[in-house]
Amino acid sequence: MVRSVSLQSLTFSTANARHAKNESLSRSQLPRSLTLLAMSLGYGVVQLDVTIVNTALNSIGASLGGGVSELQWVVTAYTISFAACILTARALGDRLGAKMIFMAGFAIFTAASLGCALAPSSATLIVSRAVQGIGAAILVPNSLALLNHTYPGEVERGRAVGFWAAGASLALTAGPLVGGALITLTGWRSIFLVNLPIGLGALWLTWRYVTDTKRTKHQLDLPGQVVAIAMLGVLAGAIIEGGRVGWQNPWIIASCGVFIILAALFLMQEHNTQQPMLPLSLFAHRMFAMTSLVGLLVNIACYGLIFVFSLYFRPVSPLCR
Repeated sequence: MVRSVSLQSLTFSTANARHAKNESLSRSQLPRSLTLLAMSLGYGVVQLDVTIVNTALNSIGASLGGGVSELQWVVTAYTISFAACILTARALGDRLGAKMIFMAGFAIFTAASLGCALAPSSATLIVSRAVQGIGAAILVPNSLALLNHTYPGEVERGRAVGFWAAGASLALTAGPLVGGALITLTGWRSIFLVNLPIGLGALWLTWRYVTDTKRTKHQLDLPGQVVAIAMLGVLAGAIIEGGRVGWQNPWIIASCGVFIILAALFLMQEHNTQQPMLPLSLFAHRMFAMTSLVGLLVNIACYGLIFVFSLYFRPVSPLCR
């Protein structure tokens, strides 16, 4: 009888211990899961704004005025600032901590989204979109850095990054559908307002649950960053305005010349500085060089077609009228 009671007590104690252990593991997993959610929201809104804005181009043009070149700037301002600032944004995360920089990026992105929604003119919208692109450039690399810090194991990190990338892909493909519904129901400004609750929610999750990364003494390549922004801006301006004023225009020819000079300065800066923004030695690796080339061509084709199709389907499709 005593032995039976002892066995029951031991079984009960073991069950309680197992339950307490499972509960403890569940509590320890919660911050990591919410960190993954916050990082996925950060990458998701970046990709969402790539496609959702293209859905609204005709509505934006009808509301704010301007031709195709102004609409191109609405899209390109975001892309230029994003592409030009992404490498420096990661270096800032190394230097000041990825958590603080990520939160700053989300705050910039959210505030710029509100600026886009309230824009009274196409010029204001273009400036707000450029600021939005800076926020996006901060979000992507630092969200990945925080994921690497939160999930140190190779297997679990691979799963987390897969979830992070899958969420961004879903947002990218959902952009036209969500944008079309919002524009039909409430107008084009709502496609920017939808970022506000996402941004505020992600900021709270990051502040509450995310653990910061270690800081390193990473030098910033500020001359390279300035030249990169100027170089990409001049190139985009020449391509956009060349179609409007003609490729023989002296300003377009001069812009092409300025781009060549800035590109040479950028290569010299990256070759001579000790900690370059873009190490040119990476392109000595054939796999990296070929991957970068393929990625460039895919992105030009993909995002270029999204812009063209959004303008084409409006007048020819009865569903868009």
